[in-house]
Amino acid sequence: MKLGLVGQRIQKSQSKKLHEYLGEYYNLGATYDYFDIELDGHQALEDKLAELKEQGYRGVNVTFPYKVWAWDLIEQREHTDPTLGALNTVVLNEDQIKGTNTDCTGFARALQTGLEGKSAGKVLLKGTGGVGRAIAFGLARCDAEHIYLYDESADSQTTLLHALTGAGISASIVEKQDIDACARQCDGLVNATPIGHYTMPGSLFPAELLGSQSWAFDAVYTPVMTQFLTDAQAAGLTLITGFELFLYQGIDAFEFFTGVKVDPEVVRSYFAETGK
Repeated sequence: MKLGLVGQRIQKSQSKKLHEYLGEYYNLGATYDYFDIELDGHQALEDKLAELKEQGYRGVNVTFPYKVWAWDLIEQREHTDPTLGALNTVVLNEDQIKGTNTDCTGFARALQTGLEGKSAGKVLLKGTGGVGRAIAFGLARCDAEHIYLYDESADSQTTLLHALTGAGISASIVEKQDIDACARQCDGLVNATPIGHYTMPGSLFPAELLGSQSWAFDAVYTPVMTQFLTDAQAAGLTLITGFELFLYQGIDAFEFFTGVKVDPEVVRSYFAETGK
């Protein structure tokens, strides 16, 4: 069974480790390849997916910066809100290619586990691109009271706002000058940008803003303990790491590719034994 990942800056992704282990564990003989490529538009992504299908790939994950393009290209979508606007998992061995967003379902599972089923409350979400969109809809699944959006791209945050409110989800955009005040009155803080990644170190949430909140989540998982989460831990917040999102979205993707139900503890134990 041939699987893969299409995106940029993906060489330190652990998706290969996860999927190949699950392939071995469930006797499916999975291989998982990385396609770290720069594509110049929707047609280029469509051509790449067609090429991989021709080469016998059962499915691929799609990551930054191609998730929104995948949504635009793939008409058959499963387990997604109709206005979500991004896909990260694509099955290719069908008469009609189908896709889903396991960032959304995976994030919801990770957050519910981390918060022990409690409401997410009021949340400030920085980053409204592909993963930010998925997380925003995942927050709604976790009964978020209100989602405050901020992104350097005005178009991106406005597009997500319309998608959320169109789905009946309580959300609003935060102006740059109001971010600090917003952060202090929120229950949760979310980084859905690449800031904190090993290639883009730093944090979008200054340490002095942390402490009044209940929890913090960072979508980055290389490294697992980003500067943001390190500061949040020091401030006493409950942490939900990007590894938890990686774990659950990977499990959901493998199940979508194969139809096999995965025990999360099988994967968690494997990574604990071999190192994240």
